[in-house]
Amino acid sequence: MNIKKTANLLLNFAIKRLAEIFGIIIFFSGLMLLVSLLTYSPDDPNFIFPDNTQIDNILGFQGSYISDLFFQSIGLISFLIPITLLFTGVSLFRRKQISLIIENIFYVVLYSLGGALFFSHFYPDAFTLYINGNGGFVGGYFNQTFLNDVIKSNSIISYYFFIILITTLFLLSVNFNLKNFYLFLKNIFFNKNEKNYTYKNEIIEEYIPQEQIKNLIQEDLPFIKAESNLKSSNTFKLPSLDLLKIPSKKERENFSKNENNDSSFLEKILLTIGLKNFKGSVL
Repeated sequence: MNIKKTANLLLNFAIKRLAEIFGIIIFFSGLMLLVSLLTYSPDDPNFIFPDNTQIDNILGFQGSYISDLFFQSIGLISFLIPITLLFTGVSLFRRKQISLIIENIFYVVLYSLGGALFFSHFYPDAFTLYINGNGGFVGGYFNQTFLNDVIKSNSIISYYFFIILITTLFLLSVNFNLKNFYLFLKNIFFNKNEKNYTYKNEIIEEYIPQEQIKNLIQEDLPFIKAESNLKSSNTFKLPSLDLLKIPSKKERENFSKNENNDSSFLEKILLTIGLKNFKGSVL
């Protein structure tokens, strides 16, 4: 038994099961975060106003604090984070690659910072997030730096640049694949009546009826039949496997006796023939 091979198999098995468990945890974490953000109310108890007792958030006290933390820190861009977590959980469960977590979190940080700055600069007026605005305190901080002057130098280009940047980073965070997306849309809108064929015979049977196929098949010519008969008659039989068996001790003794008898018989014949020849020569 190869111990190294067995250890590698056990290690791979454990890594895959851990990846599946992490995928399930991340998926449900994203789902709970999305619910808490959707049911957020500024009147719920939070870090700034912890004395309120009435809670409108579905997840209760914990949901109120978590949603308030996200909204007050990075603003409205928080809605994209649970979507990324949902897709990350599914991808991790299917592909079983732990590196997906680090990769997707990296993209989440990038588009969160860019989105916070975008909402703080272009949409500063907040109707729900009345404490730190639509971009949170992170967006407000970046909007007070040199980045504000860079954006103001050409607002139109900066506006579309941020939209493209945030969209691209978000798609990367959900492991978006353009080719798979195109095939998915093609299967939905263009291949409704098409079938998946496994063998070539399925295509032939569908488009050409069996009766027509039989009529199209040409009969064998007489000389082809004659050749086939000759080939079938000129068959060779292989010797039986009994010839390969090793003879037993008794069979070898019988065989040696038969050889001795045959040799003595031949010697007698030769002696008789020799004597006759000798008498003839004398006479």
